[in-house]
Formats: sequence, C-alpha cells, structure tokens
Amino acid sequence: MTANPFTPSDLVHLSVALFEVRIRVEHDCPYTRFSKALPKVVVQHWCSRESDVLEFEIPTSVGKPFLDSQLRLLERGLDSKFVREVVPEQNRLLVVQKHNYSSMKQNVNSLIEAHNCMEVQPTVYRDGYEWYRILAFDHRDLTKLFGELSRWADVEVVAKERLSDRSARDTTTVSMRNLLGGLTQKQLAALLVAISAGYYESPRKIRTADISGRVKIPRTTYETHLRKAEGKVLRSLLPYVEMMASSGSEAVRA
Repeated sequence: MTANPFTPSDLVHLSVALFEVRIRVEHDCPYTRFSKALPKVVVQHWCSRESDVLEFEIPTSVGKPFLDSQLRLLERGLDSKFVREVVPEQNRLLVVQKHNYSSMKQNVNSLIEAHNCMEVQPTVYRDGYEWYRILAFDHRDLTKLFGELSRWADVEVVAKERLSDRSARDTTTVSMRNLLGGLTQKQLAALLVAISAGYYESPRKIRTADISGRVKIPRTTYETHLRKAEGKVLRSLLPYVEMMASSGSEAVRA
C-alpha cells in the first residue's frame, strides 16, 4: 500500500485550522470494482442514514446489457437493494439504494468520521478510483487518518489546502443525513423524480399530473409524498437559512 502522504515533518508548521484535502483511493470495494469494469461511467454518491442516492452518467458507448450486469454485481457486492431506478434522460440513471454497510469490511467514510474529519459529499467513482473531498480541523487528524487508510488502500493526495481565510460555514455542505435522513422511501422517490423531470425549474417543465402518470400512481398520492418530502427538507434547512439571514448576507438582502 502507499506510504502515509502526511507526516509530522510535513505539517509541523501548521497550527489548528480548517484544512481541505482531495484524495483518490483504490482498494478492494464493490464501488471500485464497478468503476474498474466501467471506468468512463461517472458515479456520484450521496449517503443518508439508511438509503443512498447514486447518479450514473453513462457514455453512449456503454452497452445496456453490460451496464445492467455490473449494476446487479454492485447491488450484490454491497448487500444492498436498489429500491428505485429512474432514467430522467438517455445517458443518466438515478438509483435509490437501501444499504447495509455493516457488510463492508473496509469503509472509507466511516474511517474519515472516526478520525474527526468530515467528507463533503458526493463521493465520486470514476476511472477505477474513488474520489473524496475531506475537511479537517487539525493536521494531526489527517496524519492519523491517512496512516490508517494507507494500510489497506492506495491513496493519492490530489490537492491539499489550509483554508485560513474561510469559515466552516462557507466551506461545508449540509449533512445529507440531517437533510434527507427523515424521508421515507416513497417521499425520497417522489422528490427525486420531481427534480429530475424539471418540476422545480423556472419555467416549470412538467406538472405533478404528468409525473404521477409516469410513475403510475394517483396524482393526489404523488403530491402527498412530494409535499411531505418538501416540508421535511425545508424544515431541516431552517437553521442554515436563519444563520445566513442573521449574517446579513447580500443574497438575503437582495
């Protein structure tokens, strides 16, 4: 495996601050195996408490039978269940996955959290590698994280930066667990289809009646799932909206 890319001598001059690191990882993992089989397919991965959203960008050169076979291998390798698959356009596939990460012996995300660092989602899989963006508040946490990660994975630091002039509020994204973790499968699927179909664009590209026809459920039932999903997401965002409003943001004043 690779040597630890961070050493005490490399970082001794840095004090406790906010750091951003982008890394490329290769190890024995279902996602890496999928990416090696289909290196030109770009996968973006958002993780919530019990379910994930995977977005696949698929070149026209990739045959559907081979793609389907690799998706089934990914599903079995993760011990997961793909509960929704949506094709909003020809070369894009959105999947809602019910995961079971306890089956994964080597979990990069858990290791990041265990060392007091935070991944800024989405994780990206492409060209046979996993790509992560990590925030840390102490270089010693990074040293320990990469020391342990390098024991069972090949790690390459793509970029590293000390964010001395930025706050965590300006750098981090909202936690996906906090934002989407309270949604049911039906609510998550309703929101996913609405976003993909252009329901929230201006001008609006589609009506709820058209979406409900696509997913083959009554319009009132679909709208109920969608409104509940919207309400939960907006309530989760309330603390961040209040924080921006109280900061006197130019966007808020405008």
